[in-house]
Amino acid sequence: MDNKSGPQQQEDVCELSGWISVWYDQAVAARFIDPPFVLDDTTADRLQGYFDVGLTPDDAVHAFFGVMH
Repeated sequence: MDNKSGPQQQEDVCELSGWISVWYDQAVAARFIDPPFVLDDTTADRLQGYFDVGLTPDDAVHAFFGVMH
């Protein structure tokens, strides 16, 4: 997303913001987090990575909070 400029970058930021909002709603619904939730830079970068590879917000909730084997 970093190599884009102007309107395309703004569109991508808006799309990512909406995706994170859905992720947040689903994480709250699954009771992984309680409002208010403060999104720090590390978490934002991780979520952007999930977004960039095409995970759905629901898949990202499970990837983020799931138990590692």
